[in-house]
Amino acid sequence: MTSKATPTEKRLVGRAAAIGLTRERIVEVAIDLIDEDGLAGFSVRALARRLNVYPAALYWHVGGTKADLFAEISGALFASLMTLEDLPGDWRETIRLLFRRFRARVHEHPKAAPLLGPHIRSNGAPNAPWVEVVLRALTQAGFEGQSLIDAFNAVVGALEGYITIELAADGAAEESDFVKGFNSGLQALEPERFPLVTQNLPRMYNRSFVMRWKSGDVAPLDGGYDFLIETLTLGLEAQVRHSRKRPQPR
Repeated sequence: MTSKATPTEKRLVGRAAAIGLTRERIVEVAIDLIDEDGLAGFSVRALARRLNVYPAALYWHVGGTKADLFAEISGALFASLMTLEDLPGDWRETIRLLFRRFRARVHEHPKAAPLLGPHIRSNGAPNAPWVEVVLRALTQAGFEGQSLIDAFNAVVGALEGYITIELAADGAAEESDFVKGFNSGLQALEPERFPLVTQNLPRMYNRSFVMRWKSGDVAPLDGGYDFLIETLTLGLEAQVRHSRKRPQPR
């Protein structure tokens, strides 16, 4: 049995409808706020103030929790990346195009990158268009059954993992105590103990994971991403070839 809305709830819904409040508008303004203040500075109250409504009115459109709102934001950012109409003829090019579009979209909103990680629940249906694209590409490659799902998880893990880490640095100011301590620690490394680290540090400094303090939005790690795409594509091809050589059960 469905419960009836209270008079207050009816007023909130009526107010939201009167000013043209929609799920799409809420998500659009929420993304703007995250771009400005990051996830740490984002709050539902601030979003409600920006939209000139009570916080409870937002939940009528995006679910009952902040996690629901974050799911809507994440889905809106990535759901329209690719459709089946976009597909190149070759599955490899589909994977390459998806990776490049995905990263470009996150770099447009770098402060939203944590939404790719484990702090946001699965957003399900909003991602169906690009999930269908990935499954179609992997099916064309020759994957099926459980191997198709395993390949899908490998693709999505690589897709989201690299970008999440790339944009994870805090972007501290060069004169900050953090950066000074970071640099002094690297300068104190002993070549006898860490010969490869000290030898390669000039190439790694702020151009590699771990050995950097600049975020990928100001110091993007392009080469590694291209290397990842090609490594993953070659690995998928090798997996299909290997599975075809296995003796089939009688």
